[in-house]
Amino acid sequence: VFAAYFNALGAGFQFDDFNVIVDNPRVHTWRAWLDDLGHGIRPILKLSYTLNWVSGWGAAGFHLANIAIHLCNVFLVFALARRFVRVCPQLSQHPPSVPFFAALLFALHPIHTEAITYASGRSAALMTLFYLAGLLVYVSGRECGSKAKLFVLTPLCFVAALGVKETAVTFPLALLAWSVAVGEPFKTAFKYQWPSWAVLLLAGLFFLWDGSYLAQMERSAALNSLQGNFATQADAFAYLLMQWVLPLWLNIDPDLKVARGFAGHLPQLFLLAAAFLLMLLAARRRPWIAFGLAWALLQLVPLYVFLPRLDVANERQMYLVSWPLALAVAAEMAALLKPRGFVLAGATLAMLLAGLTITRNQVYRSEISLWEDTVAKSPGKARARNNLGYAYLQAGRKSEAETEFRAALEIDPDYYKARNNLEAAQR
Repeated sequence: VFAAYFNALGAGFQFDDFNVIVDNPRVHTWRAWLDDLGHGIRPILKLSYTLNWVSGWGAAGFHLANIAIHLCNVFLVFALARRFVRVCPQLSQHPPSVPFFAALLFALHPIHTEAITYASGRSAALMTLFYLAGLLVYVSGRECGSKAKLFVLTPLCFVAALGVKETAVTFPLALLAWSVAVGEPFKTAFKYQWPSWAVLLLAGLFFLWDGSYLAQMERSAALNSLQGNFATQADAFAYLLMQWVLPLWLNIDPDLKVARGFAGHLPQLFLLAAAFLLMLLAARRRPWIAFGLAWALLQLVPLYVFLPRLDVANERQMYLVSWPLALAVAAEMAALLKPRGFVLAGATLAMLLAGLTITRNQVYRSEISLWEDTVAKSPGKARARNNLGYAYLQAGRKSEAETEFRAALEIDPDYYKARNNLEAAQR
């Protein structure tokens, strides 16, 4: 992991890092963080930012912390994959190295650079840390019959995950998905999982009561109709899944359009339906495929269908999603190949992914390199053009900055940020 992410330590702050970290005084001192409690959102995430900021290590400190979080998640993935293999009779004859290769593929996949190398992408990685820790504690509690793990530690991990990022609300459903995958009856599962459902109920009441969360949900609900957003999320599901399968065109700001209905989006809707059907068909003979698809559908579709996003999709969404997919790939390779071929194929794939990760980390070395890469992949997106122009302007390259600001205004004449930046460049 450190070999693949070593060059990330030289990356600077990017994009939203300035809004949520660099120019955000609420994470610059312990007193400011304490004063913000009860007024803002994501207190545990902000706590981690404050810890980094007061350490005085700058951007490198944030990246080092993100790599450490990622390494912890790799160990959690290994532990969960090992337990899944242990309770899955279809995998009993397969190489014992399946969990290792699942964790290795998760560790080195380049799509995770947005959650690790991008400093404020930590929200995805740190939430995943508590989320997977909660799942592991639950599974361990079921194995040893520990009430403390089942009824205290598991819901506490859920609360911590919610304190990092609200999308952790899917945690009780993830527990249920695990139970179904290992053949546990619903009634038995709920007997041990009800504390997490109780936390979900309390969290829902808190979100409705708290003004900042409620305002965000109201703004989100007004962005699109349910039908339009379902089509939009079908597009997002197809895009993110393809980015995971073939991570050659990773993009921090993809140019994905908001759909207003199903027209023109039938291929993506078909892919979504096909994934659901394959999940059902694979459940008995290849439960690792069923579990991977169930997890992906659970994390990517329901929440965002009912609460539309300003950004249709971003790659850090795949951070929590990808570990069962990595397990499915490792298990399927083990099922199809002889032991020596499995090890060779796994090692080759890991080296390819590591190379892509190192290459992608280089893109984050500066704002100019990141936004030049983004504009090359999203040339018709006004925000990408504006951000590249601003990076040029900060570097004193005024003529290039003006070109990008004008390009942004051609795409979106009402884009006030580009207009203001163009005026600043012409002074």
